Amino acid sequence: MSKNPSPQISTDTTDHTRFIRELPENWLRNDTILAVVVGFVSVLSLQALRLTTLLEDVGSNLLIAQIFSLFISALLVFYRRYPIFILSLFTAVVLIASFTAAWEFYSLLFVGFMTIYSVGAWVSNRRLAFWVRFIVVVVQFGVPFVMVSLDDDATQASEAALRDVNLSEILYFLATTLILSLGFYVSACYFGGRAWHRAKQRWELQKAHDELAVANRKIADAAVQAERMHIARELHDIMAHHVTVMGVHASAARRLLEAGRDTASVVDQLNHIEASSAQAVQELQTMVYTLRDQDGSAEPLPDLSQLLELVQHADSTEQTVTFEVTGEPAEVSAATELTLYRVAQEALSNARKHAGNDVEIQVQLHYGDTDMTLSVIDNGKEYEPMSTGTGTGVQGMKERVQAVDGTLEYGPRTPYGWKVIVRVPCAISTERS
Repeated sequence: MSKNPSPQISTDTTDHTRFIRELPENWLRNDTILAVVVGFVSVLSLQALRLTTLLEDVGSNLLIAQIFSLFISALLVFYRRYPIFILSLFTAVVLIASFTAAWEFYSLLFVGFMTIYSVGAWVSNRRLAFWVRFIVVVVQFGVPFVMVSLDDDATQASEAALRDVNLSEILYFLATTLILSLGFYVSACYFGGRAWHRAKQRWELQKAHDELAVANRKIADAAVQAERMHIARELHDIMAHHVTVMGVHASAARRLLEAGRDTASVVDQLNHIEASSAQAVQELQTMVYTLRDQDGSAEPLPDLSQLLELVQHADSTEQTVTFEVTGEPAEVSAATELTLYRVAQEALSNARKHAGNDVEIQVQLHYGDTDMTLSVIDNGKEYEPMSTGTGTGVQGMKERVQAVDGTLEYGPRTPYGWKVIVRVPCAISTERS
């Protein structure tokens, strides 16, 4: 039996969006209890009729009537599992029993209502459900009248009875019977259809909820992935720059010691290594505190005001690095400042690793009317970061610049050297106009 109490999507591989109402949990137990209760009440009602002469008047056998009532009550065990078959079987049994008048009125009405109701409430093929109910109603309502009209004895008895009955009484009886019968059948069809539509609405709401949950998970996963990429870029920029700086100054210190130079020069190189390592630790702590969202417990992330300090740390005996600012300074977003700082940091790291010795590196920040430009240009040997390195730094620069609606240009210079040029829009360009 089914263990899922809520409607589900069809497992049919050709149509995953078709609604199929599944049986609730413990349906067999509940329907069996209902059948037992209806059967018990029908037997009690038949026993109560023994106190009257109604059974003898209609020529009904009590034993057969009890068997009939128990049988149609047992149909309720599977009225939701096989609604069309149970309704058809019920109709056939009622028509057969009508010839012998071996039926009990109360269970007949209840079971008839529930079987018609079940077709409307549980059959997923709505067109089939409509025509089955229509045919059954026509058969149950019309066949008894047709059979009575074909019975000569019943016709003669009816004609004799009509001679003694007032026409208004006949019309009243027919109208009352018609209204009650139509109300019975229409209500069974209506409530069954309403039950199916309510179940479909719940299914649609659950489906929309599931789709929304899937979309939320995708958005959350994308946000986590973007944050991981952001953290990876930050770690790469911090570690690559400072480790490269420390490596350059350590190499310079070693060469000074090998050349027998004075201690002050060696100490100066060691001071550069110490300062760079301290700054790396500070920036890593800033990142950790930012991820933990501990406001006020960390230093701010780097911005353009620290470009000069970055250039001074990069300047060494083997590579000369200069810095120049042109144009009227303009305010830009913190994300843009961090992006420009990280691009300069990455470009200087690449120049130290690949441009060679005795190289001049120019770092220029220019403020224009509509945008600002950062350029890092060296006159060293040609190199290709994507082939001589991992390419992670260049990819990180691209992603950073695209995130602030900027453009990145990089490549060899003529006749020699390498360039990295970034252009980003100014935040106050509209105010100037």
